[in-house]
This record gives sequence, C-alpha cells and structure tokens, in this order.
Amino acid sequence: MIARSLLAALSVVALAWPASAEPTSPWARDGASALRLVDAGRGPAGERLAAVAITLDGGWKTYWRQPGDSGVPPRFDFSGSRNLASATVVFPVPERASDESGITNVYHNEVTLPVAVIPKDPAVPVELALVADYGVCDQVCVPVRSEVSLSLAADGGFPGPAAAAARRALAHAPKPKALGAPDGPLAIASIIREGNGFEVGVRAGAPGALLFAETGEGAFVPSPKALPSRADGVERFHVALPEGAPPSALRLTLSAGGEAIETLTPIDAVAAKP
Repeated sequence: MIARSLLAALSVVALAWPASAEPTSPWARDGASALRLVDAGRGPAGERLAAVAITLDGGWKTYWRQPGDSGVPPRFDFSGSRNLASATVVFPVPERASDESGITNVYHNEVTLPVAVIPKDPAVPVELALVADYGVCDQVCVPVRSEVSLSLAADGGFPGPAAAAARRALAHAPKPKALGAPDGPLAIASIIREGNGFEVGVRAGAPGALLFAETGEGAFVPSPKALPSRADGVERFHVALPEGAPPSALRLTLSAGGEAIETLTPIDAVAAKP
C-alpha cells in the first residue's frame, strides 16, 4: 500500500512538473511578435552560448542587421548584464524579399539568433539582461522594444529544444572566409573596384546563390545585382557604394546550397578594374 501511495504521489508530481524545464526567459510579447532569451550551454570554443529567439505572427517579418531598401535594423543592448565581458550576436542568413518599398533582407515566422557570451568570471553565472529594439512589418511597420533577462548557468546550461535550435542556427551561420580562399564550395573569388562600386566574383557550387553586402561601418549598401554570366564558372555581381564618404571595408555574405560564408575586405586592398 505504501509503495502504491508513493507511486501515485510521484505520478501527480510528474504531471504537475512542466514538460520543459530548460532555462529560458518568459516570452516578452508585443503585438505580432514575441522575444525571449535562451541558455544554450557551451559554444564550440567553450564560450557560453545564449540565443535571442523571436517569433512572428503569420505574414509579419522582422529584419536582418542590414535591412535593405527599407526597414529597421535590430539593436541588442546587453549593458545591464552582470558578470558579462562581451556578448556577440550571430545573424543567420536572411531571406531576400521584394515589394513596393524595394528589396529587403528579412526573417519570417521565427528566427533564433545565437549569442556568444564571454563572462568576466567563468566560475559564476552570467546575469544576462537584454533591451532589444527591432521592427516588425506586415501592411504597416511597428517598432518594438522588449526587455528580458536570464541567468546563464556556469555549468553549461540545459540541452532542451530551444538550446538545440540555437546550436543549429550557429552551425548554419556564415563562417568567416578570406577573399580568394580556395577551400570549400563557397568563396568570394574576386573584388574589383569599378566606377562608383565593385564587381564581385563568387564561386557558389550550387544554384541560387545569394550575395549580401554591407560596409565595415554597417552603413546601407544596395542589394547586389547579378551580372551576365561567363564561361569560367564564376558568378558576378555589381555592388554599388553607399552615398557619402567611401567605406573603410566591404563585408560580403554569400549563401548557396545550405552553406554560408562571410568575407570582410579593406577597401584599400581592392584593385581598380584595368
């Protein structure tokens, strides 16, 4: 009887316990979107890994770090955190959308942004506090501010579904790759200064390559335009310079076949077209 009573009591406790106890902040909902923080354990280099997760109602979108012809770039402020040396947000490759406002770089439905977290003292938790400012759009665009916080465990976190989503996002995020590097299927093969812009040659290894351009300072750059193909296997794009002072660097993100790379090149190192 005692054993049966104990089993029944444990069953009640199990039913009452939440299905997922992994550490996340509560969702901060604002209109058509919601945002939360996730403790994703350890990253590939031993750093702590967190994530900013955003969900969107059907038809709504939010923006990549360089929105495109319209939209609002997201801003993530971790300055209110404790035991935090640095927090670096990693952006997965966005979708490219086109409408009456022009060409934009966006996310629909949901997006997980990994955050590489370096603590001041690795032996104690990081009290992560985030103020997030981002825009969401459907027929109208709405600015959103969300404030969330989460304690990141010093022992590596909890391997639940939200943490797994953060790890997948990190695994598929653009990898740094030097200009002209020969290894792998993706490469920025060449950058040539041409008038008020650049001709960028890429090796994609798969159809449907997408190229995104930014300045090193994060200023707006119009979406690259595909140029006529040649027989050398290199796809070429024209990248226009932003208005104003020339940038110090060009940041290029190339995506094809489920892989992505990122190349940062000083403008002074780019040769002019002969």
